[in-house]
Amino acid sequence: MKLPKRPKQHILETASYKLFSSKIPDEWIIRDITERDYGIDCYLEMVNDDNELSGDLALIQLKSKDEIEWTNKDTFTHYGVDISTTNYWYQFPIPVFIFIGDISNQKLYFNSVHYTIKRNFDQFVKQTTFPYKFKKSDLFEGKDGVFAFKFHYYYEKYRQQFENELRFFISNLQHYKDFQQLHNNLDYHLGLEDTDQIFFESMHKNFSFLCTYFNIDNPIPKLRDIKKKSREKFGNESHYELYEHDLTEWMEEYEKLTINLIVGMKSFLNGELPYWLRINPTIYNYVNNIGDDGTLPYE
Repeated sequence: MKLPKRPKQHILETASYKLFSSKIPDEWIIRDITERDYGIDCYLEMVNDDNELSGDLALIQLKSKDEIEWTNKDTFTHYGVDISTTNYWYQFPIPVFIFIGDISNQKLYFNSVHYTIKRNFDQFVKQTTFPYKFKKSDLFEGKDGVFAFKFHYYYEKYRQQFENELRFFISNLQHYKDFQQLHNNLDYHLGLEDTDQIFFESMHKNFSFLCTYFNIDNPIPKLRDIKKKSREKFGNESHYELYEHDLTEWMEEYEKLTINLIVGMKSFLNGELPYWLRINPTIYNYVNNIGDDGTLPYE
């Protein structure tokens, strides 16, 4: 008697879902969807360190192989995604990830779609095929795997803010340098006027975000901690929130950070060279012409 047979691909799909479910942290939530024909298999919702639901959602596409055949450079290239699906993923305002399961070895690997597109933008704009390259180091396993995944997640989640902060940094770079030099040796007991404080707070916020995004060490305390220390030193009677002493204490660090951010920014944009040359060549060319010592173009 002839009976229906379950296709091997369906078996692999189920196996990859089980593997994916077993590898993610227990606190995270897999949100299933009813339609899976458009390149999205499920939503993954992360929780913060206090196990609070903070709205951190990623879209997940699950792939699987009996066993991944790695090259001698420990890479594997997946060609099975239609360009229309990649275009669809690229339109999403939230991060999209491909997870591929090595069923025989019970290993799970991930690839950030937006990250891959931006770093292979010339291939993407051809609109023919767009492969996804996995590395053995893209292993989603334990704390290291979770950390790497979250790094790529936040890279994309805050991407639009990053591009805004990048423009802000570039357009204010000369003002930053002038401000840092001016406030490095003024009378410690002078209160900071409103316009200077507003500029300082904007610079502080801009530097803090970019240091985090570029993974650059930032020794400068949070703004509230600087203000708290200032109140303890100068008392609460004055209407000034900050004094020249508070700025002078950190201006040399800001000057060093300015150079570090320039170097980090140039390296980052070069990593996405095809993307920037097509999307905003003006920014790329300007940044590329900034000296590593902070010398501005045409200065």
